[in-house]
Amino acid sequence: MTDTPNQLQNLGQQAIKALDGIATLTELEAWRITYIGRKGSITLALKQIKELPEEERRAAGKIGNEIRQAVMQAFAAKEASLGGKTVGGEVSDLPAGPGHLHPLTLTMRRIQDIFSAMGFTYVEGPEVEEQKFNFDLLNIPPQHPARAETDTFYVAGLKGSDSLPLVLRTHVSNMQNRGPVEYKLTPPFKIFYQGRTFRSEKADATHGSVFHQLEFMIVNKTASMADLKKVIQTFYSTFFQKPVDVRLRPSYFPFVEPGVEVDMSCVFCGGSGCSVCKHTGWIEMAGAGAVHPQVLKNINVDPDRYQGLALGGGVDRLAMLYYGVNDIRLFWSDDIRFLRQFS
Repeated sequence: MTDTPNQLQNLGQQAIKALDGIATLTELEAWRITYIGRKGSITLALKQIKELPEEERRAAGKIGNEIRQAVMQAFAAKEASLGGKTVGGEVSDLPAGPGHLHPLTLTMRRIQDIFSAMGFTYVEGPEVEEQKFNFDLLNIPPQHPARAETDTFYVAGLKGSDSLPLVLRTHVSNMQNRGPVEYKLTPPFKIFYQGRTFRSEKADATHGSVFHQLEFMIVNKTASMADLKKVIQTFYSTFFQKPVDVRLRPSYFPFVEPGVEVDMSCVFCGGSGCSVCKHTGWIEMAGAGAVHPQVLKNINVDPDRYQGLALGGGVDRLAMLYYGVNDIRLFWSDDIRFLRQFS
């Protein structure tokens, strides 16, 4: 038999003995990283077991599990004796307390309250979606770059009614066609929807592969771009609890025509220019426009009789601005010190 079991026994004894000299949670966190962290000595030694010959693997695995359990029990006992927790590579001396809602949940509830007060109906849809709802019925053709695997997550082994692989929805705009049909809505109607969306993006301070979007859709006989601007301005002013200005810049999205980018006057400097708005006085917030006639036809609405308006934007973006958070990744961390600011 190789030396792996003996190595593990020595490491286990060494780790438990080292706990005796630890007096603070900071020292305990350093101990955790050294021995049982992702690259800790015990963790790496346990990984070596799978490389052993088959006849040695079972016995070594049993010894390894026993040592790991003993070390983890000693670690938990020391942690309890110090009266705190080591959390996600950081140390927290905060006492345990009652749970509370996550800041993104608080943000989505604020959004829902505002749109409900404005007379919108809330609708929901699936996160795992058929390509026809996520792309085809929104005028996004098969060759569009957004459908590439570099942008979209495809679900292996599962297909929709269109016989194409299912995807993790890349936006909540799938509800432009699902919402009115599944909720049996006929014009005039006003709906809004929000939830998690997924894109194959590298995480940084302002982007993530999982994020939240909100969207609203209005369909009636008189809807105009002036109405769109008024609804957007009312929503942002209510959300940020201060009057804001809104400007619409021409842009292109396959499912609206005309399409616009929505900018909001900076809520930090009032438009005079600061680091948040990059000294322009404006913050880019969302995409919007008049619903494309073909999208209306896809939900059995006559585009010659009715007009549609829609806006789609980021919930996480709103939360960052409202709470003054400069890194979107913090919302997905398990740092108790960050999360408890919102209790």
